[in-house]
Amino acid sequence: MLISFIGFGQSTDKSSQVSAYLESNNSLDQYRFAYDQLLLMLEKNYPQKETNKEGWVYLRDNKEKSIQEMQAMLVPVYERHFELDEISQMTSFYKSSAGKQLVTDRSKMNEEQKEALNTFFNSVLGKKIIEKQPALTSEIGKISEDWSHELYQIAVSLLKD
Repeated sequence: MLISFIGFGQSTDKSSQVSAYLESNNSLDQYRFAYDQLLLMLEKNYPQKETNKEGWVYLRDNKEKSIQEMQAMLVPVYERHFELDEISQMTSFYKSSAGKQLVTDRSKMNEEQKEALNTFFNSVLGKKIIEKQPALTSEIGKISEDWSHELYQIAVSLLKD
């Protein structure tokens, strides 16, 4: 019984750490941007009218809920590929000056930041990340595609006359 409880606690810690990682490396900002772009596209095809006003309100009010759903789908991908201590190291890197600059504007990294980046990606963990990249890209791509498709279908159903 105690082993099950410990396992559950570790899973919760790992899930929380993956969530922190996804925020720190700006992954979720990409989905926020995609959500905003979808709304811009939909505004052209389904301008707000009295008949779809509630749909527009729903879509605007539920952006973060949709992003949280996306995050919940991404967490298991990282949990399958990385250990808790690895996720913690990844999060720490992206919270560092080098990590922040990497996701903001890589071209403006100073020498110290570039050195930290090289050190990180030449480490055992960095090499593992590079090795796992094809699998991560494939799994995340599928999840992203499903999320986008479902979001589009819901949006159109809410906005069409």
